[in-house]
Amino acid sequence: MSLSTALNRANAVASFFSSVFFAVLAVVAVTGPILLHSASTPDVKLAMAKASVKMGRIGHYYDSRQPTAEMATLHFDLKADLSPLFNWNTKQLFVFLVAEYSTPSHVTNQVTLWDDIITSKEDAVLSYRRKKAEYMFSDISKKISGLEANLTLHWDVMPYVGVLIHDQSAPTKIQLPVLEAKKTGKN
Repeated sequence: MSLSTALNRANAVASFFSSVFFAVLAVVAVTGPILLHSASTPDVKLAMAKASVKMGRIGHYYDSRQPTAEMATLHFDLKADLSPLFNWNTKQLFVFLVAEYSTPSHVTNQVTLWDDIITSKEDAVLSYRRKKAEYMFSDISKKISGLEANLTLHWDVMPYVGVLIHDQSAPTKIQLPVLEAKKTGKN
């Protein structure tokens, strides 16, 4: 047996196995979205538990040269069962809470208030009561007092193989409170 015959056989075997490997990956990539489409829609209940609007500095808290802006701190209630989104091709879920609102200068504004990565079906049942948002709610106009917004839970299904799939819950209307007056020690 000559060396060129052995290399030809090795090349044929490697080509066959890589063709089979990529065919299996293609089947996995195609069946993942089909399984998600046939899964039941996650049940999500979302509400704002508490909110407060105060004046503060965004980013540079102690830099007096930075202008102050209205900033809101939110607490929310969330019950969501995202376990139907898990199948054999789901690696993880990226879940995030978004407030969407409009201002005179911009029709659509979105602020991410909270996010999480869920890596197993067992952890996909979320139940939070008065959970504090991770991120402050603020706007480029520096005015958010009394603003109406929609809270929406978004999720990205990240597969082992295939395309990332994005979906979201139905929006929940909220209204931010008016700016709290600064309390002073003088009467």
